[in-house]
Amino acid sequence: MKSIIFKASILLLLIGSLTACSSNSSEINKTGKEYSSAYVCPMHCDGSGSDSAGTCPVCAMDYIENDKH
Repeated sequence: MKSIIFKASILLLLIGSLTACSSNSSEINKTGKEYSSAYVCPMHCDGSGSDSAGTCPVCAMDYIENDKH
């Protein structure tokens, strides 16, 4: 009886860890200024992005040109 409970517990832990660690990239909202501007921060910080080259006001990294703009 103990081995059945032990095996069931291990199975539940394994299933739980696999589903908890999965991520769905479609959940990320990529419509904000940090994704749609001509120049974007490589880290896509909130509020970053510009129509001209510069630096991110949040992390101070240089903007890169957005190929998708």
